[in-house]
Amino acid sequence: MRATTLSAFLFAFLAAALAMLQAPADSDMFWHLEQGDWTISHGMVLTTDMWSFTRAGATYNTGAWLGDVVMSTAYGPQLVTGTFSGTDSSGLGWLGLDILRAVLVGFAAFFTARITLRVQPHLGWAAVPVLGTILVSRMVWGDRPQLFTLALFPLVLDLLFAWRLEGRTRALVALPFVFVLWANLHNAFVIGLVAVAIFAIDAWLEGERRMRVPALATLVACVVATQLNPAGGGAVARAAAYGALLPGWIVEDRALDVLSGAGLVFATLLLAAIAAAMLRGREGIAARLGAPLLWPGLIAPFTVLALAIQRETPYACMVLAPFVAAMVPDAIGRPRIVAPVVPRVIGLAIVVVLAVALALEAALAAPREPDLGAYPVGAVPLLGSLQGRPHLLNEYDWGGYLIRYAPTYPTFIDGRGEAVFVPDVLSEFQRVVALAPGYRDVLKKWDIALVLLRPDRPLVGALREDGWRVLGEDARWVMLSRP
Repeated sequence: MRATTLSAFLFAFLAAALAMLQAPADSDMFWHLEQGDWTISHGMVLTTDMWSFTRAGATYNTGAWLGDVVMSTAYGPQLVTGTFSGTDSSGLGWLGLDILRAVLVGFAAFFTARITLRVQPHLGWAAVPVLGTILVSRMVWGDRPQLFTLALFPLVLDLLFAWRLEGRTRALVALPFVFVLWANLHNAFVIGLVAVAIFAIDAWLEGERRMRVPALATLVACVVATQLNPAGGGAVARAAAYGALLPGWIVEDRALDVLSGAGLVFATLLLAAIAAAMLRGREGIAARLGAPLLWPGLIAPFTVLALAIQRETPYACMVLAPFVAAMVPDAIGRPRIVAPVVPRVIGLAIVVVLAVALALEAALAAPREPDLGAYPVGAVPLLGSLQGRPHLLNEYDWGGYLIRYAPTYPTFIDGRGEAVFVPDVLSEFQRVVALAPGYRDVLKKWDIALVLLRPDRPLVGALREDGWRVLGEDARWVMLSRP
């Protein structure tokens, strides 16, 4: 076993161990689990809204049906324990999601490290950008199908680098199969297609002639593979436009703050890459890494993407990590090394020990319950005690929680925003909670008789003055009933 492979396993187990300790808390996790449950129980993909009253029966597609199924399977078969007491699992429950998260994060770390160690076998030089990338990736460790994109993007890069830098053409054969899977797990597969296209363009401009046909054929095959999903060709258009319909609404889709923790790591890697490139120039890059056009061709678009949409920052770091690890020491004149070989028995023994340690962590330290500190937990029993099912105006971030734990109360809005509620319902929600002109018309239009919002919403104060009755409240939520 190569020492670089063993090192990649070390990074993978480290990342997985860190991810295992995170309690499930993502606001979209709840409705993804519900969609997965529905798909499994009905044997078909859910294509119409059944959880809101503002969009009831509307056709939609979140582009992650298989990801939802995998999450639901990891959680385990559902046992309904009461209309408003939520559901329990006869499987691993929340521990199943902890394990799934750890596996996918570890998978991402392994291939990120392998890409980097492929061009920089010195563990010391590779460790800093790889560990930095792992830390940046924490921003997308939420328990939803985006974890599959985190895992599959570096796999795609690894296969592409194996072909481009080492001439392993057979690595390209696996790519269309990866994209068939990716296009059904999560709709961000477009960033993978962008990477394949960049490698194909580079092969035609600077690669050997024998690379050109395989490069073009692979790109075409990957594009065709992404059509094999319930949305067909519409999946590509929807994935490419993601975020455009909700500019600034979702924090993860806002521009990157380079003074944040993740932003500083990204900026450091980017500046190091620019400095090394300026010191060594095109000839230096070609001598050290080969494919001098490929590296700026990869770094530039993914840098722009990260700066525009902060949730894409981990993928930009995955592209930067191998370049920084190889070129920075080269720029300061450090000698190159050849990766040593570890006896196979010793390498396998180390991997087994790490796997056992991770299993013990899952058994002894992984969270068994979600972190519900951001949700209106106390409001759920109140909803169950009410007569009838009056229309409820709820917070956007609480919609998924209500879908799972108060399923008989359809939501006004929830985390499926871009797929279901854009533009009119979203704009009406923004108008009414902010007490903007026409807010009363929104309340009347939807016959809102219950409100479950954060106490600091301007609408809450106005409804109190209008005589709406307080049914319950705490520091995080307040529920009001129309008089």
